[in-house]
Amino acid sequence: VLASSIPYFFSKPKIGDIVAFKKNEKVFIKRITKIDGEKCFVSGDNKKDSLDSRRFGWISKGDILGKVILKL
Repeated sequence: VLASSIPYFFSKPKIGDIVAFKKNEKVFIKRITKIDGEKCFVSGDNKKDSLDSRRFGWISKGDILGKVILKL
């Protein structure tokens, strides 16, 4: 995947965006499903077996590295 931080210079993350973010020194790629102020709830598309906010909680918008703009 190719992720870029440039889209978030012009707009804020929104529900449905697929983002790359850092959590516990690992990089994850998940979809934003809820937003509450400066926090985002992210979910994996494989709901049955996904390490996402249901396990590690909300992420800060500051943890987001960029928006996924291309899937190879």
